[in-house]
Amino acid sequence: MKALVSLLLSLIVYADLSAQDSTIVTIKTGQSIKDVLTPADIYHYSQFTNGKVFLRDGSKAAGKMNYNRLYGQMLFINPKGDTLALADEKNIKFIIIDRDTFYYGEGCLRQIANDGAIKLTEKQFWVLADIRKIGTHNTPTTTVAVTSFSSYTDERDAAKSKNLIMNEDILLRKETQYYFGDKYNLFVPASKKGLLQLFPKEQRTIENYLKENKVNFNKKDDIEKLYQFLCQLK
Repeated sequence: MKALVSLLLSLIVYADLSAQDSTIVTIKTGQSIKDVLTPADIYHYSQFTNGKVFLRDGSKAAGKMNYNRLYGQMLFINPKGDTLALADEKNIKFIIIDRDTFYYGEGCLRQIANDGAIKLTEKQFWVLADIRKIGTHNTPTTTVAVTSFSSYTDERDAAKSKNLIMNEDILLRKETQYYFGDKYNLFVPASKKGLLQLFPKEQRTIENYLKENKVNFNKKDDIEKLYQFLCQLK
């Protein structure tokens, strides 16, 4: 199993700040990420935990791992003590850590429910919501022109990025996105378009459900009710 150091934080700019199941924090000029975000905010587990990676060719790999919400990646500690990101993600079938199962679709997806035919998963990550520069007369100006957070990372060791001092006010938003998957581990975003792609034979039934039920695809309660409905379609 190859590994590579994660070189940048994939924090995508979003204009909509009204998403459900989200948290917004501000890192002010002169602060570092670790001044605002705790390890619990950044990592899924309180410490790197023993896990197993199952590859599509039938082989396995084991090590101490943790999901990092800033990078949106599964990290592991190698024998030298370096913190690295799993590489060649397309060849990973799934990962088991403690009682959790992770898959790779549009990023690293944690399983919430699985009835054998339909899976419900979530992806939690921090996105760059806004950057507020200091303009003339020391007046903050808002911009959403930046599409990544790479300028704030240490290219030699991304793990040190949390120590870097900000020279602008940075707004980060923690988002939770939901995905449905089939028995072949094909995952689609929780949306009308995604559902019709995953269940083309049930198009009319799904459309009727969505007409009769106001589904917020960003809200966990609505998604779980929708999942229970989908399980009944088998």
